[in-house]
Amino acid sequence: MTKQEVFAAIKNLVSPTEETSEVKFERVALEGGEVFITNQTEDDFVLGDTIYIETEEGFENAPEGTHRLEDGREIVLDESSVLVEIKEEAEEVVEEEVEVEEEEVVEASVETAKIEELKTAIHDLLMAFESHSKEMEERFNTLEADYNTFKKEAEYSPIKKDNSFKKSFSKLDGRIATIKELKNK
Repeated sequence: MTKQEVFAAIKNLVSPTEETSEVKFERVALEGGEVFITNQTEDDFVLGDTIYIETEEGFENAPEGTHRLEDGREIVLDESSVLVEIKEEAEEVVEEEVEVEEEEVVEASVETAKIEELKTAIHDLLMAFESHSKEMEERFNTLEADYNTFKKEAEYSPIKKDNSFKKSFSKLDGRIATIKELKNK
Protein backbone atom coordinates (compact mmCIF):
# COMPACT_ATOMS: atom_id res chain seq x y z
CA MET A 1 0.00 0.00 0.00
CA THR A 2 1.48 3.34 -1.02
CA LYS A 3 1.48 6.29 1.32
CA GLN A 4 -1.04 8.12 -0.92
CA GLU A 5 -3.45 5.18 -0.58
CA VAL A 6 -2.95 5.12 3.19
CA PHE A 7 -3.62 8.87 3.45
CA ALA A 8 -6.73 8.47 1.29
CA ALA A 9 -7.98 5.64 3.51
CA ILE A 10 -7.47 7.69 6.68
CA LYS A 11 -9.13 10.72 5.09
CA ASN A 12 -12.17 8.61 4.14
CA LEU A 13 -12.42 7.26 7.69
CA VAL A 14 -11.97 10.59 9.44
CA SER A 15 -13.79 13.06 7.20
CA PRO A 16 -17.57 12.99 7.25
CA THR A 17 -19.27 11.67 4.16
CA GLU A 18 -21.67 13.95 2.39
CA GLU A 19 -25.20 12.68 2.00
CA THR A 20 -27.55 14.80 0.00
CA SER A 21 -30.66 12.76 0.76
CA GLU A 22 -33.25 14.63 2.78
CA VAL A 23 -33.98 13.15 6.20
CA LYS A 24 -37.51 13.27 7.54
CA PHE A 25 -37.59 13.86 11.30
CA GLU A 26 -40.43 12.77 13.53
CA ARG A 27 -42.54 15.85 14.04
CA VAL A 28 -45.33 15.96 16.63
CA ALA A 29 -47.66 18.81 17.57
CA LEU A 30 -48.13 19.80 21.17
CA GLU A 31 -51.63 19.93 22.54
CA GLY A 32 -53.42 22.70 20.69
CA GLY A 33 -51.61 21.97 17.40
CA GLU A 34 -49.81 25.31 17.01
CA VAL A 35 -46.34 24.30 18.24
CA PHE A 36 -44.40 21.37 16.84
CA ILE A 37 -41.56 19.44 18.48
CA THR A 38 -39.03 17.00 17.04
CA ASN A 39 -36.22 14.71 18.15
CA GLN A 40 -34.40 15.28 14.83
CA THR A 41 -34.17 11.56 14.14
CA GLU A 42 -36.21 9.38 11.85
CA ASP A 43 -37.39 7.17 14.73
CA ASP A 44 -40.18 7.70 17.24
CA PHE A 45 -39.45 9.52 20.48
CA VAL A 46 -37.34 7.35 22.77
CA LEU A 47 -35.84 7.99 26.17
CA GLY A 48 -32.55 9.86 25.89
CA ASP A 49 -33.54 11.88 22.79
CA THR A 50 -32.97 15.62 22.85
CA ILE A 51 -36.26 17.36 22.01
CA TYR A 52 -36.40 20.57 19.99
CA ILE A 53 -39.15 23.11 19.33
CA GLU A 54 -39.64 24.11 15.72
CA THR A 55 -39.44 27.89 15.25
CA GLU A 56 -39.30 30.20 12.24
CA GLU A 57 -35.52 30.62 12.72
CA GLY A 58 -34.84 26.87 13.06
CA PHE A 59 -34.81 24.57 16.06
CA GLU A 60 -34.42 25.47 19.74
CA ASN A 61 -34.12 23.21 22.77
CA ALA A 62 -37.52 22.51 24.31
CA PRO A 63 -38.10 23.85 27.82
CA GLU A 64 -37.84 21.65 30.89
CA GLY A 65 -41.05 20.11 32.22
CA THR A 66 -44.00 17.96 31.24
CA HIS A 67 -45.56 18.51 27.81
CA ARG A 68 -48.78 16.98 26.48
CA LEU A 69 -48.72 15.93 22.84
CA GLU A 70 -51.69 16.11 20.50
CA ASP A 71 -51.91 12.30 20.36
CA GLY A 72 -52.46 12.16 24.15
CA ARG A 73 -49.00 11.16 25.30
CA GLU A 74 -47.12 13.19 27.87
CA ILE A 75 -43.37 13.63 27.75
CA VAL A 76 -41.10 14.82 30.55
CA LEU A 77 -37.93 16.74 29.71
CA ASP A 78 -35.01 17.55 31.99
CA GLU A 79 -33.09 20.87 32.05
CA SER A 80 -31.04 19.79 29.00
CA SER A 81 -34.18 19.07 26.91
CA VAL A 82 -33.50 15.34 27.13
CA LEU A 83 -36.51 13.03 27.13
CA VAL A 84 -36.57 11.28 30.51
CA GLU A 85 -40.10 9.89 30.60
CA ILE A 86 -42.97 9.09 28.25
CA LYS A 87 -46.33 8.77 30.01
CA GLU A 88 -48.75 6.57 28.17
CA GLU A 89 -48.83 2.97 29.33
CA ALA A 90 -46.29 1.56 31.76
CA GLU A 91 -45.52 -1.36 29.41
CA GLU A 92 -44.55 0.95 26.55
CA VAL A 93 -42.18 2.94 28.78
CA VAL A 94 -40.34 -0.29 29.66
CA GLU A 95 -40.19 -1.28 25.97
CA GLU A 96 -38.81 2.12 25.04
CA GLU A 97 -36.07 1.81 27.67
CA VAL A 98 -35.05 -1.58 26.23
CA GLU A 99 -34.96 -0.07 22.72
CA VAL A 100 -32.63 2.69 23.88
CA GLU A 101 -30.23 0.14 25.37
CA GLU A 102 -30.31 -1.94 22.15
CA GLU A 103 -29.67 1.19 20.05
CA GLU A 104 -26.76 2.14 22.29
CA VAL A 105 -25.25 -1.35 21.89
CA VAL A 106 -25.62 -1.18 18.09
CA GLU A 107 -24.20 2.36 17.98
CA ALA A 108 -21.32 1.29 20.24
CA SER A 109 -20.48 -1.68 18.00
CA VAL A 110 -20.55 0.57 14.91
CA GLU A 111 -18.27 3.07 16.65
CA THR A 112 -15.95 0.23 17.72
CA ALA A 113 -15.76 -0.99 14.12
CA LYS A 114 -14.92 2.53 12.92
CA ILE A 115 -12.25 2.86 15.58
CA GLU A 116 -10.74 -0.48 14.53
CA GLU A 117 -10.70 0.65 10.88
CA LEU A 118 -9.01 3.88 11.93
CA LYS A 119 -6.44 1.97 14.00
CA THR A 120 -5.67 -0.26 11.01
CA ALA A 121 -5.26 2.74 8.70
CA ILE A 122 -3.00 4.51 11.19
CA HIS A 123 -0.96 1.32 11.62
CA ASP A 124 -0.54 1.06 7.84
CA LEU A 125 0.50 4.70 7.67
CA LEU A 126 3.06 4.26 10.44
CA MET A 127 4.48 1.14 8.76
CA ALA A 128 4.80 3.03 5.45
CA PHE A 129 6.45 5.94 7.28
CA GLU A 130 8.87 3.60 9.06
CA SER A 131 9.79 1.92 5.76
CA HIS A 132 10.35 5.30 4.12
CA SER A 133 12.39 6.46 7.12
CA LYS A 134 14.64 3.38 6.96
CA GLU A 135 15.15 3.90 3.23
CA MET A 136 16.11 7.54 3.80
CA GLU A 137 18.52 6.55 6.58
CA GLU A 138 20.20 4.00 4.30
CA ARG A 139 20.52 6.58 1.54
CA PHE A 140 22.02 9.10 3.99
CA ASN A 141 24.53 6.56 5.28
CA THR A 142 25.58 5.74 1.70
CA LEU A 143 25.99 9.42 0.88
CA GLU A 144 27.97 10.00 4.05
CA ALA A 145 30.30 7.08 3.23
CA ASP A 146 30.75 8.39 -0.33
CA TYR A 147 31.53 11.86 1.01
CA ASN A 148 34.12 10.56 3.45
CA THR A 149 35.76 8.48 0.71
CA PHE A 150 35.87 11.48 -1.60
CA LYS A 151 37.28 13.66 1.16
CA LYS A 152 40.11 11.19 1.79
CA GLU A 153 40.91 10.85 -1.92
CA ALA A 154 40.97 14.61 -2.36
CA GLU A 155 43.66 15.02 0.25
CA TYR A 156 47.17 15.47 -1.14
CA SER A 157 50.56 15.28 0.37
CA PRO A 158 52.62 18.47 0.14
CA ILE A 159 55.07 18.70 -2.71
CA LYS A 160 58.63 18.06 -1.58
CA LYS A 161 60.87 21.04 -1.82
CA ASP A 162 62.74 20.75 -5.02
CA ASN A 163 65.85 22.78 -4.64
CA SER A 164 67.02 21.86 -8.11
CA PHE A 165 64.53 24.29 -9.60
CA LYS A 166 65.82 27.02 -7.32
CA LYS A 167 69.35 26.19 -8.34
CA SER A 168 68.40 26.51 -12.00
CA PHE A 169 67.11 30.01 -11.35
CA SER A 170 70.24 30.97 -9.50
CA LYS A 171 72.35 29.72 -12.46
CA LEU A 172 70.16 31.71 -14.81
CA ASP A 173 70.45 34.80 -12.63
CA GLY A 174 74.19 34.38 -12.68
CA ARG A 175 74.27 34.13 -16.49
CA ILE A 176 72.02 37.22 -16.86
CA ALA A 177 74.28 39.15 -14.50
CA THR A 178 77.34 38.11 -16.56
CA ILE A 179 75.69 39.18 -19.81
CA LYS A 180 74.78 42.58 -18.31
CA GLU A 181 78.36 43.10 -17.16
CA LEU A 182 79.71 42.31 -20.64
CA LYS A 183 77.25 44.60 -22.21
CA ASN A 184 78.21 47.50 -19.95
CA LYS A 185 81.86 47.18 -20.74
